[in-house]
Amino acid sequence: MGLSPAADSKGEPMNANAAQANRRRLWEALVRCPPLSTGSTERDRLWLVVQECICTRGAAAVTPLGSTSQIVVTAEYATDELIAAMAWLQTHDHDARRLRPLELFVMLRGVATKGANGSGRAAQADALHGMTNVEQGQPVRWTNLDESGAA
Repeated sequence: MGLSPAADSKGEPMNANAAQANRRRLWEALVRCPPLSTGSTERDRLWLVVQECICTRGAAAVTPLGSTSQIVVTAEYATDELIAAMAWLQTHDHDARRLRPLELFVMLRGVATKGANGSGRAAQADALHGMTNVEQGQPVRWTNLDESGAA
């Protein structure tokens, strides 16, 4: 789940040292926190580190879980990603602390972009906003007007 370890939140190739430093920074921010159910300056700092290390800043193509097609997400959806990642951390605090830096990064990036409350689902919902007469579970296929015969 998530981007390859050699990609940043923009989907761009990242220097291996920079990628490793970001993953380590994220992991250390979590380790420094008391339980996430308790408010603290460390938890506030974790929010900022997650935003900087996990959230999309450019454009990235993601395939939301349960979908077969990719959708492009941009920085416009960074808030959805931040909330999805932090909600997952809050719910899985104990398990998250057992993950190594790369595993934590991959999990959070995946939840942030591909999860039910992540940016991929938000972008899909925005793309489909206003469509009517589409039964739940039915695929939507985009075609050229010339192919459909509509005038």
